[in-house]
Amino acid sequence: MTSSRTWVVPALAALVLSGCSYTINGDPLPEAGVTPASASTTPSAASDGVPKIGEQRSVAGVDPCKLLSADDLKPVGALTREPARRDDQIQESCQFVFDGASVVTALYQKYEHVRQRQPKGREVLVEGHSSWVSCEQDGNAMVCTTTTAVNPNRSILVAMTLVGGKGEQMVATLQPLVKAALNRLPPG
Repeated sequence: MTSSRTWVVPALAALVLSGCSYTINGDPLPEAGVTPASASTTPSAASDGVPKIGEQRSVAGVDPCKLLSADDLKPVGALTREPARRDDQIQESCQFVFDGASVVTALYQKYEHVRQRQPKGREVLVEGHSSWVSCEQDGNAMVCTTTTAVNPNRSILVAMTLVGGKGEQMVATLQPLVKAALNRLPPG
């Protein structure tokens, strides 16, 4: 595993356990174990490796802590503290902390880079955008990430860590969060 793949999962798991840091997972949920959360989230057929981008979006000047609202996050639970920037862990990111869980949003890197680092992940379409889904068990916590292409050079990341979590259920919870975050980005 490369260092860029390994730092994400332990960081997200540590966030839940200690409340201070997080990472993004490197190994995905097996394809057979995940089903689309809704009719608008469907498997992608991007066989050429080029991500689908329904409507180009910009991340310039966007605050990652404003990608999700408290109402968006109600299915996860009640926030135990205010959302906080965590650029020391993942550049341009925000952490939302719950009892036994956390959600991270980030204005992230190029979609293709994530696909290369998570070769066992799977692609689904979210509102016409390629979204790479991956889950990994880390101790007693499950870490699931979605990375969604928003323009040729950037993506958004929405990740969740949940103590005792089940990947399929977490992915179903993440999909509306991804849609909400995507729809808060300005046209690009």
